[in-house]
Amino acid sequence: MHTTCTSDFELWNAFRRGDAQAYEAIYRRYAPALFSYGKRLTSDYDLVRDTIQDVFVEIWQRREHLTDLQTIKFYLFRVLRNALSKTRKRSDDSIDWQEIWPAELFMPSIESDILEEESRQDRLQRLRQGIDRLPERQREAVMLAFYDNLSNEEIGLIMGIQAQSVTNHLSRALHFLRDVIVTWVLVFSAWI
Repeated sequence: MHTTCTSDFELWNAFRRGDAQAYEAIYRRYAPALFSYGKRLTSDYDLVRDTIQDVFVEIWQRREHLTDLQTIKFYLFRVLRNALSKTRKRSDDSIDWQEIWPAELFMPSIESDILEEESRQDRLQRLRQGIDRLPERQREAVMLAFYDNLSNEEIGLIMGIQAQSVTNHLSRALHFLRDVIVTWVLVFSAWI
């Protein structure tokens, strides 16, 4: 089977029928995104790698019993999240949210002048501080929505909640973060 241009639906169904090339294509296509997502859930990168391998072994063993999917990514994210959550509960490991929002995400462009760069860095620092203050579920929803570009339905399936709950989490988080930035701008303006 030629899998380079295959849709998720076709790829998933070929995999479910036992097509090893489709299985490999799914792994190659989604393992890097899973690792990136897993790194944001725990700082134990070896655990993330091992859990991803376990997820792929499990889906291969259960392939004939898996249901149809339209998108593979959110399904794998959900399975990985659940597996890491079980492991985390056992080890009392907590999410290191500092790793979720790496400094590289917030670095201003090189083309900016020095004042703009300093201002942007200050805003980003406030944003990071605001994100750190969000409740865990809101932080995760924000991360999945804006970092992984998933829909509310996909986020809901990953987090095990309704899409409307995701909308509510995102709305509350964005309202809070907007207030953090506006407050900073008002304080900063008062100093000038």
